[in-house]
Amino acid sequence: MAPRPASPTTPQRALTAAARGVTSSTRGPVVMLHGLLESPALWAPLRQALELDTVLAPPLPGHRADAPRLPAAAPLLAEPAALARHMADGIEARAGGRPVQLIGHSLGGYLALMIARERPDLVSRALVVGAIHAGDCGKRATLRTRVVTGLPLVGPLSARVLIRHWLADADRFAAWMTASLAPGERLQAVPAAMRRELSGGDATTIRALAVWARSQSALQSFGRIHTPVTVVICARDPVVTVEHQLELARALPGGVAHLTDTGHLPMLTTPRRLARTVGAWLDADTAGAGSAPLEAVPA
Repeated sequence: MAPRPASPTTPQRALTAAARGVTSSTRGPVVMLHGLLESPALWAPLRQALELDTVLAPPLPGHRADAPRLPAAAPLLAEPAALARHMADGIEARAGGRPVQLIGHSLGGYLALMIARERPDLVSRALVVGAIHAGDCGKRATLRTRVVTGLPLVGPLSARVLIRHWLADADRFAAWMTASLAPGERLQAVPAAMRRELSGGDATTIRALAVWARSQSALQSFGRIHTPVTVVICARDPVVTVEHQLELARALPGGVAHLTDTGHLPMLTTPRRLARTVGAWLDADTAGAGSAPLEAVPA
């Protein structure tokens, strides 16, 4: 369906959903990467707000029934870039060899940047939300995290018990996510499919991915990324500190920062607000943005 021409009084950011679909297809498919203890269904409220019908959203290891799991997934976690290369190969195959537009949240943002670093030919541009550049997220780990990821005997058992308990009840599932919210925030949407997808996954593999993530540190190498990257900084994020997110934005040669007054899950607390930021990014012409200076724009 061809896009309708915008009227002279219509701002560029208010393109119709049809126009946005054409714009996205000409710049490559949209790929959305979720974070740890999330699933592809995380993106459902944002996709609905954007009226995006077609995106690629692969699961991280262990996070859905069809996702890689141990022991077969062990080589993907054996060295820092192996998982990114594996995901890049899968994305390339599904995208038909075309460059893609990557959107990533938290650990998914980290992987989006790793893919951009390893495969600049595959990524036309990227947008990351509440993303990390190292596994510490800018702060000391909680006791629960240290037990689950740091104790080789107790950790796997603890992970299985905690994840099974968390996924057993829909209300408990939603309540657990409140730890990722800023004071005063509330969940506008909790996709039921996210709990179903995680229930089909593998807790042992999820725990192994968490251990791998805790060991990561790539800030210096991200300075080699010249793909245009927009960093959406969640200003009241209790999971990834603001300072950690700012360090990431400053390290990227083609980095542009947008500040949003939210916690760690804006796609579930303020999906329409996040959709305005992502929609403007999808609509924007990023030609030459690789050399753009870092700027802060409230979202």
